[in-house]
Amino acid sequence: MREGDEGMTGLIRKDMYCLKNILMTFFLVTAGVILLAVLLLISARCGNIALAIREMKVETGMGEEAFYYFFRIPIWLTLFIPMAFLSMIVECFKEDRKAGFAKTMLCMPLTDAQIVGSRYLSCLLFAVLGMAGSFVAAFFVSLASDTFALKELMQYMFCFGGALLVYMSFVMFMLYALGVEKADLIQCVPFLVLFVAALVTVQKKLAEIPQEEVDSFSMHLMDSVSLFMKEKSWLVFLIAIGCMGLSFWGSCLVMKQRKGGI
Repeated sequence: MREGDEGMTGLIRKDMYCLKNILMTFFLVTAGVILLAVLLLISARCGNIALAIREMKVETGMGEEAFYYFFRIPIWLTLFIPMAFLSMIVECFKEDRKAGFAKTMLCMPLTDAQIVGSRYLSCLLFAVLGMAGSFVAAFFVSLASDTFALKELMQYMFCFGGALLVYMSFVMFMLYALGVEKADLIQCVPFLVLFVAALVTVQKKLAEIPQEEVDSFSMHLMDSVSLFMKEKSWLVFLIAIGCMGLSFWGSCLVMKQRKGGI
């Protein structure tokens, strides 16, 4: 193994060591999500959920599909939890700054691409771990009901994972460009922008429709989001790959300028 490759491997191991406590929490939370998926499977087959579905079918004529339609959002959000840990890679930047290692890396016999690339590889490694945990949980959820097809759940998770990678592309580049001391602000800005944009758009749409159509609009909105996540997950993932590439390139340029100032 070449010296540069060994150096990158060492930096990735260092990142994993920095995240050891977070990794322990991640594995515990992932195990909890998988356990919830297993409990959902058991309850759907012979527990309270099966009983609730039977009663719902008798009282309203709606069965399993209608029951899970109303509970799909909480189930999706639960499956997404392991992947959300990807954002914790920011702690590596904070630990490097706290230990003074950020400046030490600039003096190592590694290229800019190798130093920056090791951090991006750590990010992708964390993403793979998160998606693996979510996939295992999704497998048990798919066994609970025919309403949740494994392929469909995987499409949702690929879409969410791609969106997270786009988010991390922005965050990691901005951390290199503006500095770790602004990490909290950098992490919040995308959420604030998206929240305000979504709020303004929805409020504007609600103002244009009659009050009695609000419920149908809400259901139509959820269906539209669900359809997009299911059919356009590949597009989100392609955008994520492009954003990661641009972010990596930009971060390398920032690193090169920083080295030049030593």
